[in-house]
Amino acid sequence: EFRDRAKSPLEPDAFARFEGHDFFPIDLNYRVKAKLAIAEGTPFFNMKTTTSRFSTERVYGYVTFTLSEKEFRLPVYQSKDLMQTKEYADYLFFPFTDETNGKETYGGGRYIDLRIPKEGDNVVIDFNMAYNPYCAYSSRFSCPLVPAENQLDIQVPAGVRYHKKEEKLTPDPTLPDSTTFSKPDVPPEFPGGYEALYKFISSNMIYPRAAVEAKTQGSVYVQFVVAADGSITDVRTVKGLSRECDQEAERVVSLMPKWKPGKINGKAVFVRYILPVKFKGQAGWNKQ
Repeated sequence: EFRDRAKSPLEPDAFARFEGHDFFPIDLNYRVKAKLAIAEGTPFFNMKTTTSRFSTERVYGYVTFTLSEKEFRLPVYQSKDLMQTKEYADYLFFPFTDETNGKETYGGGRYIDLRIPKEGDNVVIDFNMAYNPYCAYSSRFSCPLVPAENQLDIQVPAGVRYHKKEEKLTPDPTLPDSTTFSKPDVPPEFPGGYEALYKFISSNMIYPRAAVEAKTQGSVYVQFVVAADGSITDVRTVKGLSRECDQEAERVVSLMPKWKPGKINGKAVFVRYILPVKFKGQAGWNKQ
């Protein structure tokens, strides 16, 4: 599908270079049998996406399983739209984040497709089948954000990997030897400016469950590089708040669309940038 121009989510330049996905080696330790407990009468709700669109979902039930010697109980979701179709009437949506996000896997988390079991309450969750949302490849798509309830506090090195493209700047004899700058003539800018930037962070932020329980508040200072083509690379925390908040801040920054690049002598350059990402408890402790 990714090699089919009519179906591929890849941008034209990435399509031309695409040779296939990179997967972790198959590990059957990450293929687990789970118990599915159906949640009767749960209402539909608007699940946030990477755009202003909402995905209408409901918690179909909870899957309980053991992974890396830890027991988890996480919700699985059912789409109001898909359940009306013949092909996907029994489809269940299982999004998740884990501690590989933003490092070896896509910062926004990954998805697994499940089906309602025809008999019994057992369902197999194969993390070797975990895949990226289309938003990992193009900002043209609107993808559901992984809810805080679906966070795994372990590494899940299974399924598809993700390597964000990093462009190399052609050396310019009129510039200093370094290819990354902190004070360009023209600083990089988020599309739409600061107001749009903080609206993006607020819309995409998921307050970590552990931080909610601990009532953690404050700012995480995230450093990243705005590349010459405006893409975001080298995301890392330089002053943290807690492990969960640091990871969430890095995840959201990794989701950002391309910026207007910084310039020196009229030429686009790589610029190092530090952004404070604020975590502030509100009613219900469920927003930024």
